[in-house]
Amino acid sequence: MYGISNRNRSLSLLFAVLWVLTVAINLVMFAILFLYYYLNFSGLRERLVSALQQSSSKTKKLLDDIQSKHLCCGINNKDDYKNLSLALFPQSCYLQLNYLNKTDINNTGLNNTNLLMNTGGCNSIVNDYITFQLWTAGVIICVSVFLQILAITSMCVLNQRHQKFDENKNFMISRLDDETLSNENVNNNNNNNIHDSCKTIDEMIEVTQI
Repeated sequence: MYGISNRNRSLSLLFAVLWVLTVAINLVMFAILFLYYYLNFSGLRERLVSALQQSSSKTKKLLDDIQSKHLCCGINNKDDYKNLSLALFPQSCYLQLNYLNKTDINNTGLNNTNLLMNTGGCNSIVNDYITFQLWTAGVIICVSVFLQILAITSMCVLNQRHQKFDENKNFMISRLDDETLSNENVNNNNNNNIHDSCKTIDEMIEVTQI
């Protein structure tokens, strides 16, 4: 905008090219997010179960945080720990920590322990969380693209207005020059006529004197 207001067309062109490149990059990022969402989410459940089965320390910590925060247990449900032959339920599967590990994987312990467990799986929670994050990023990208297109459009409109202003200014200057030249010609003609009239009067006076 600064370049246009100061008739700096090269600076304006540079900003326009940068904006167009930014819009293209944002569109590519949106396409990547779109493909990632639809290509990877179909097998999300299986990948989560596989990660639970590997039982790495980072996976355990992450899953414990999710289970504690969202009151869920396992990926599909609490039976994942039994189906995957994992030893005991983690602390995060229990509603009250003083009851943790009071029952084994076959639920042969206290009957009231099952009532204190989170039986629902975490798959839907993880799915919803990732979906929300991806769509939030997509909305931000779309808003950014919209604002950049709006800025480019505004710059083009402003540029056209400046061009019309320049054309009108040049036209007015040309008209003023023509009018000035015309006035000068009229004044010269008037001066010539006055000079001719004076000369004629002088000649008549001379003839009269003779």
